[in-house]
Amino acid sequence: MRKIFYIVAAACIFASFMTSCQLKEDDLFDIDPATRQDNWMADYRRVFNNNEYGWALYTSQPTYGRHPSIATFAVKFDQEMCTFYRSSATSRIPSAALKDSVQSTYSLKMDNGIVLSFDTYNDFFHYYADQSEYFSQDLQADFEFCLDRYSENEDTIFGRGKTKQLPFMMVKMKTTPQEYQKLSDEIDSYVATNCVMIIEGDTIQASFLAGYKNLLLYFPDEEGGEPVEHMYSYGNLVNGIYLIENIKYKGTTVVEMALDRDKGTFSDPCTGAKIQRRALTDYFIVDDNYDNMFFGYSGLGSYTKQEWDKARSAVDASGKFSSSSLVYINFEPYGDGTMDLVINKWYGIDEVHYPMELKKISDDEIAVRRTGGESSGRDYSFYDSGLKYIVDAFAKTDTWTTYKITFREGSSMNPVGLELTDESNPDNSYYIENNFRYYHSSIWD
Repeated sequence: MRKIFYIVAAACIFASFMTSCQLKEDDLFDIDPATRQDNWMADYRRVFNNNEYGWALYTSQPTYGRHPSIATFAVKFDQEMCTFYRSSATSRIPSAALKDSVQSTYSLKMDNGIVLSFDTYNDFFHYYADQSEYFSQDLQADFEFCLDRYSENEDTIFGRGKTKQLPFMMVKMKTTPQEYQKLSDEIDSYVATNCVMIIEGDTIQASFLAGYKNLLLYFPDEEGGEPVEHMYSYGNLVNGIYLIENIKYKGTTVVEMALDRDKGTFSDPCTGAKIQRRALTDYFIVDDNYDNMFFGYSGLGSYTKQEWDKARSAVDASGKFSSSSLVYINFEPYGDGTMDLVINKWYGIDEVHYPMELKKISDDEIAVRRTGGESSGRDYSFYDSGLKYIVDAFAKTDTWTTYKITFREGSSMNPVGLELTDESNPDNSYYIENNFRYYHSSIWD
C-alpha cells in the first residue's frame, strides 16, 4: 500500500513539473518593444509638429534660491530642427538679446521613458544651463526633459527636467510667437504683490512674484499659528496664468486661471476660485508687510498744509529743535488694528511715536483715533513744541476720523500710491508714496 502511495505521489509531482515547464506568458502587446517605442516617439513628433505657430515652452530654473524662476520660450518644431524665437526670457541674455530667432536640433530618445533633448547648442535656451562670466556657477537649468503625457486635445505637453526634476510644460500657441509674447507679457502688469485668493469660501493672503513667475499663498496654520507660506510656479498665458504646480486646498484643485482685464482679477470657472486685490483698508489694518507708508508736504490737501505750516512756525519758535531737522513722517501699521504715526528727527535720533487705533468701515474706508500720548525718550514734549498741529490734523484723541482710501496711480489690482481723504473735510488729505523717504530729504518736500 505504501509503495502505491509513493508511485502516485511521484506521478503527481512529475505531472506538475511537466505542466509548469509548458506554461508560457501571453504577450501583453501585439508589437515588439522596439517598434512600440518608435511608434510612441513618432506620435510625439506628430503632436509637436501639428501646430501652425509653435509652442510656448515653460521651464523652471532653480538658481534663485528659495524662488525658482519660470522662463518662457516660443519654439517651433519640424522633424529635426527647432526654432526658438525672441521672448522675455531671451531679452535678458547679454549675448543674444537682439536676436530674433535661433535654430538648433532636437531629438526624442528612450531613457526610462521618452526624453526630449535639445542636443545642439543655441544661444537662447542653453544660456540658462551654461557657466558664464556673469555667474560663478551655471544657472542649473535642464536642457533634457522627461515627457510624461500630453493633454487629450493635444494642446499641452507635460514633463519634468531630467536632472533637476523640476516642472516642464509646453502650451500650443494659437497666434504668432511675437503676438503670443506680447499678450503673455501683459499679464505681468495685472499681478500684484498684495492680493487675496478666495477659495472654498476662505480668503487667503496672496502675493505674486512676477519676476520669478511664482505665486505665494499664506494658508492658515491648523494649530492657530502664523499663516504658512506655500509657493506655486506659474506660466503666463495670453489670457491668464497656468499653475505648473497646481493649487490644492480643501479638496479643490486649481490648474488655470483666466484674467479679466477690466476687473483686474484672475478666476477659475471650474472651481470658482478667484484672485483679486486686497481691500485697501488691509494695507493699514492687517498687512504688516507694506511698511513704506511715507508722505510729505507736497502730498497734502490744502487744509492739511495750513496745519503743517502752523506746526513749522511753532516748532521754530519753541527753541527746542528746528523744523528743518524733521526728515520723514510715516504710518507704521502693526497688523492688529493699531499703528503709530511716526515723525523722525535726523534718521533715528528723536523718533517720536503717536499710537493710533484703526477700524474698518468698508473695503476702502477706515476710521482712526489717537489712543495715547507721545513716545520719544526726551524730557520735553514734541507735541507741545508744535507737532500737535500735524498730529491733531490727522487724528484726535478719543474721536474717530473717517478716511476714504483711493489710489492715484496703477491699477485696481496693483495700486501705486494711496490717498487718504477725510470724509468730513475733503481738504484734509494725505498721499502716501512708496519711496517718499528715499527721494526726499525733509517732510517739507
